[in-house]
Amino acid sequence: MIGLPEERMEDVQAIIDLAQTVRRIGRKVHGRKAQVNVSVNTFVPKPHTPLQWVGLEPGRSIREKQALLRRELRGRGLKLDYNDPETTLLEAVLSRGDRRLSPVVQQAWEVGARFDAWDDQRDLGAWTRAFAKSGRDPDFYAYRERSPDELFPWDVVSVGVRKKFLLEEYRRSQRGEIRGDCREQCYGCGVLAAFGGDWSDEWRCPQPAPRDT
Repeated sequence: MIGLPEERMEDVQAIIDLAQTVRRIGRKVHGRKAQVNVSVNTFVPKPHTPLQWVGLEPGRSIREKQALLRRELRGRGLKLDYNDPETTLLEAVLSRGDRRLSPVVQQAWEVGARFDAWDDQRDLGAWTRAFAKSGRDPDFYAYRERSPDELFPWDVVSVGVRKKFLLEEYRRSQRGEIRGDCREQCYGCGVLAAFGGDWSDEWRCPQPAPRDT
């Protein structure tokens, strides 16, 4: 995974070092037949996660990281796969969009967008024309950092975990802090309150935290 918040080129280099180490170990067992397939996806901030407030990393920096991966992960025994930044942008827009994208989806379909999950069928030009025709800016949905008090389109869907808890986790991540195993201590994320207290004994948690009002 590349494109995570606060990521540096040293982190990308660590992916390269790991893959080369695995190849070296594989050759000790299988000889030159050893093959390491490295699939590196670009991080897309998704709804109902602590990182739903961050924006997608700009395509330029993603391409720089992918260029480093291509330079270093080549040769016999190494195969690299990665996402096209334009495809990642479309994924981010559709993941983080609102009802105003409905005309975009309709128009993209009308001009030929089909089976977009398949690389050989994807027509990004259809989406570009659909965004232009509708007047919607994909960058607004993908790259914009969200404010802590912003109302999200997906807030109408409850997954049990409280938004307040997710924001707290996001702020902890900015400070480089992690939580312990929630099977040992309950942090009041809201799941127990949402789905009942039957799990309390199993997970050794105290009484569920109250729902947000």
